[in-house]
Amino acid sequence: MDKRPLRSWIEVDFTRLESNVRKIKSTLPKGVKYICVVKADAYGHCMPQALMRFLRGGADIFAVANLYEASRVREIVSDKPVLVLSPILKEERALAFDYGATPAVSSYNEAKAFSDLARSRGKVLGVQIKLDTGMGRAGIWHEAADDVIKRILTLDGIRVSGMFSHLSSADTDRAYTQRQFDIFKSVASKFATPDMLLHIHNSAALRYMPVEPPFNAVRMGLLQYGINPFEKGGYENLNLEPVLEFKSRILSVGERGGIKIATVAAGYADGVPSGFMDGAHVLVRGKRCPILGAVSLDETVISVGAVSDARVGDEVTFIGEQDGGEISLSDYSRWTRRIPWETMVAIPRRVDRILK
Repeated sequence: MDKRPLRSWIEVDFTRLESNVRKIKSTLPKGVKYICVVKADAYGHCMPQALMRFLRGGADIFAVANLYEASRVREIVSDKPVLVLSPILKEERALAFDYGATPAVSSYNEAKAFSDLARSRGKVLGVQIKLDTGMGRAGIWHEAADDVIKRILTLDGIRVSGMFSHLSSADTDRAYTQRQFDIFKSVASKFATPDMLLHIHNSAALRYMPVEPPFNAVRMGLLQYGINPFEKGGYENLNLEPVLEFKSRILSVGERGGIKIATVAAGYADGVPSGFMDGAHVLVRGKRCPILGAVSLDETVISVGAVSDARVGDEVTFIGEQDGGEISLSDYSRWTRRIPWETMVAIPRRVDRILK
């Protein structure tokens, strides 16, 4: 067993993760499916190990970005659908059958390719139709959707098990989000059957868009990790708790220009960005310690004037709680001019993982 001391690490609290899923699911109408988004290593939360806690919390379906991630889910979970949200390359399509994955199809030609593969194998493959209701990314553009969907539904070898869309700005533009909802409902109402999953809600939309027919599933990403997509408020009734903490240690303590400083064992190779806004700080012994100057590859310099007895080896908190103080992931992201999603997935594997 590896006994080396920790220099920089994240702590992932799976008890909180499971609890968050339970709390979110408890607010959903009866029969609404919980689609658990675990792409990008469960947003940096150690996907393989997290899967069982998602299941205990009540996840019905898993969603990933690509077939590699689908294969990792399948190594652990054999009896839940796995939806691949992003387009699948031509060379990868056969793997959808091997992994028992559900591809999202964004065109008739893509659906036809899966149909041909399924018929050649004597199988029926479940797929979901992805609509572009204004995201401007992958998906069947909504203005052309009627004709394309009609043609897809005639294909043998595939079974359309759902339709969905991505929201472009649910955390910033409620009016545009409402427009995307209305467009989706208009298209889905023409083709949906009782056994199809219809989903567009993400974490942000869950705050103010009712989960009501025709919608019968939600896709949860950021919220299940205890992160609010908005700067303030909106989910007080859920009492969600952050799952991830990011910590390091002091390597040296000294004085420069009359300022007591410390060097911390984490730099931009550890996911600490090279530039911070004014006001950015870390916690040492629960005290706020400002970040000084530019971050280097392996180290960050902080002011420890507020900690008279700071010493080598002291724990430094970039994200999380310490001795009554707290730095939220949202605050840290704002200081680094990042969005929370980017912050979570930017912490590389050279940073140790402590799973609780």
